[in-house]
Amino acid sequence: MKRPRLRALWRRLRPGTMRMRLTLLTAGITLVPLAAGAVAVGMTVKMTLFQEAQEKTSSLSPPGGYTPGAAPPCTRHPMLDMTEGEHRFTICLAVGDSDEGLIPALSLIPWTDPQESPPMRGHFDGDMQVIHSLDVYQTRLNTLMWSLTGGTLGLTLLVTGSTWLAVGRVLRPIEAIRSEFADLSAHHLDRRVPVPRAGNEIARLANTMNDTLDRLEAAVTQQRRFVADASHELRTPLAALRAELELALNRPENAHWPQVVTDALGDTLRLQHLATDLLLLARLDATTTEPPNSRLFDLDELVRDELARRRLPVHLTLVPQIEPGPLTVHGSSSLLARVLGNLLDNAERHANSTVTVRLTHHLDDQTVALDVQDDGPGIPLEDHQRIFERFTRLDEARTRDAGGAGLGLAIAHRITTLHRGTLTLNAATPGAHFTLRLPAPAPQGGGFDSARAR
Repeated sequence: MKRPRLRALWRRLRPGTMRMRLTLLTAGITLVPLAAGAVAVGMTVKMTLFQEAQEKTSSLSPPGGYTPGAAPPCTRHPMLDMTEGEHRFTICLAVGDSDEGLIPALSLIPWTDPQESPPMRGHFDGDMQVIHSLDVYQTRLNTLMWSLTGGTLGLTLLVTGSTWLAVGRVLRPIEAIRSEFADLSAHHLDRRVPVPRAGNEIARLANTMNDTLDRLEAAVTQQRRFVADASHELRTPLAALRAELELALNRPENAHWPQVVTDALGDTLRLQHLATDLLLLARLDATTTEPPNSRLFDLDELVRDELARRRLPVHLTLVPQIEPGPLTVHGSSSLLARVLGNLLDNAERHANSTVTVRLTHHLDDQTVALDVQDDGPGIPLEDHQRIFERFTRLDEARTRDAGGAGLGLAIAHRITTLHRGTLTLNAATPGAHFTLRLPAPAPQGGGFDSARAR
């Protein structure tokens, strides 16, 4: 029960700002060694003064001692010796009297000194004793201790104040960054935190935050555009479906119901495909590690199976060029089958007569390359990167008539990136030539035959 209370008390009492914590820490680090040094110096000076007082006391008595008539009077109060300029006093002692209190002492704490410093025993002559007072030495020690105390406190205050100002100056850019960052919101992502002119750690922190804000702004912009495009794509078939049904219901006697149902089914399938693609993209964006259900499998078998199931229009010819396998890759076979399917769909929509699929293994960089090429009109060079963006249409009327929503290549590119591969559009005339490259694990037992490598 005590530890939680102590922790709660510490949390309430500890300084709330880093500036105050560093200042107090510096003050403690400065004060402790300075105070220890001052005490050490005071102790050394105290011993030196005490030894000097002892030597002075032993030389006070005249040769042969005092005679009863020449001895100073008995007194317990110091008297000024004009010849020496020091205080002395004598104490009359009877035989057997206690001399407690005559033990000499010097104090390091000036404000706790007694009014009369303890005397020091001097020459003894019968029942008479000459004493040398320590007031002079205590005064010298007090002056030294006051000087050391003042110097210690002054230096500590100087270092503490300097630390307070220096930390405040160092933390000023951080406070500016914090204030600017606190004002940011989803509606003001174009603003950036100030970058200090000095190329220190704070400047690098500000640059890193600005780079993060750049990526965040790009992601938010892409998300907004994606939501707007998705809404538009969903609204178009819904509007067409509603119009078809409303026209049929307004004049049911004149409606050709089989055609109405066929058209409605086509729009429904389009909506279903679009919703499936959007859901797949959302899942792919949420995946930051390896694809789900990843394993080692033969890519050549997957390509052969996909080509065997593919039914192209009668005016198109499919030309497979598959290198003898096995060509092993690591990943999700269903997602990579989706990539091949999307590339074949794109080639089928734009090819004039031939679609070529080529699968090869490259030993120089340990990759497997899958090429899909058509002999269609091709894609302009300036659109080679934009073609992989979501909802991108280079020919609005043609892709819409073909049922495309501009998501196929975007999905293929995202799946390829998730598999640590690349999907590029090569400059080919005529037609579009897509190349998918995936890393191939090093085979066991000697590897692939180099004669098959390109």
